[in-house]
Amino acid sequence: MKLKKNVLKISKLLLLTLGLIQPAYAERLTNLYTLSSLVVDTSDEQRAVVANELLKTLLVKVSGTVDVLKKMPPEDFGTHLVEQGNEAKLLYLEHPNYELWKELYSAQNLINQFSYTASNEPVTLSSGEAVKGQRLELTFDEAGVKNLLRRLETQVWDINRPKVLFWVALESRNGRTLITPESNAPLSAVLTDKSEERGLPYQLPDFNIYSATDTLFSDIWGGFSQQIVAASEPYEPDAIAVGKIRASGGSWRVEWRLFTGMGSVRQSASAATLREALHQGVDFTAEELSKRYASQVGQGAGTYQVMVSNVKQVQDYAAISDYLNGLSLTSKVRVAQAAGQRILFEITLRGGLDQLKANLALDGRLKAESFFGLQQTGNYAQQIVTDEPGKVSTEQADAYFRWQAN
Repeated sequence: MKLKKNVLKISKLLLLTLGLIQPAYAERLTNLYTLSSLVVDTSDEQRAVVANELLKTLLVKVSGTVDVLKKMPPEDFGTHLVEQGNEAKLLYLEHPNYELWKELYSAQNLINQFSYTASNEPVTLSSGEAVKGQRLELTFDEAGVKNLLRRLETQVWDINRPKVLFWVALESRNGRTLITPESNAPLSAVLTDKSEERGLPYQLPDFNIYSATDTLFSDIWGGFSQQIVAASEPYEPDAIAVGKIRASGGSWRVEWRLFTGMGSVRQSASAATLREALHQGVDFTAEELSKRYASQVGQGAGTYQVMVSNVKQVQDYAAISDYLNGLSLTSKVRVAQAAGQRILFEITLRGGLDQLKANLALDGRLKAESFFGLQQTGNYAQQIVTDEPGKVSTEQADAYFRWQAN
């Protein structure tokens, strides 16, 4: 009897965890390529400096990984661009990434538009004087940034991203608490600001939805996955990030666990401040999710046959083609065959087929379907027939999807 109960508990947890990958709740980031910063003045020189700095932030945001910063030009590269006859400059001229570095150092060329807004926020001058700054907003060219990332041979993450629910349990000298906007607005703001910086759609607990704070704190502290996932169900997230932070001498011990719907991953670390501890959790979450959803260079890259059913109208075909071509993961999409309400697409991917499936699952417009399930649908009665040598038949497709028209 005890074994049966345990099996039922495990089955329930599995179902709840798999529920995290339901497609209806992912979010599309509408302003991914727009960033802002406080500036001292509105000069071209100041804007150029800020553009270079914001480009670094944007490349991390779009790629999903801080590893892209390792491919930035050396810090003294800009100095050597304007110096003549410098030995170091001659060395840079011979570097294989010289032209690419020049583009990275000239971020203004990637800006589509910019604007200034008066601000009451202070900016400190080099003299130490504090003055009111201007808020500079820059919108970068999406195609140009993606092209730059591909030339840097790093991953690219689309604007359709999983929504993450953050449960963070904090044990300090002041007692135990869950970090929420109601319990600790400043620390909640740290989480939300960092999530926005990393391009991560986020949720924080709302105890109008779930009010058993004491019980849930114990569940998080004890690592009881089933209870945590069950408590998360009303929020309908795509992933759950769970943090345990406790005071340890003059620093903080931190444990993070990320539930992705296909299992979980962990990270343990130490931090000098609470802000650093929370930043670690958001960075960890963004890095792990980008591994699953971003187009990884060379990881399973190739050409695949993808069958799509329920294509009833010409408008459906056009919408599917636009959708697939719009993914950062795809480099080429063409129709291999068509019959009835089914189309066999030949898709060349920059990443793997598993990444394509994960991305398509986020918004549910193309719903994964088995070959057996395809056989049960009425539109499968009309077979694809071809006598041409080398043509791929339906049975040889690498993946099957059903189009969910709006």
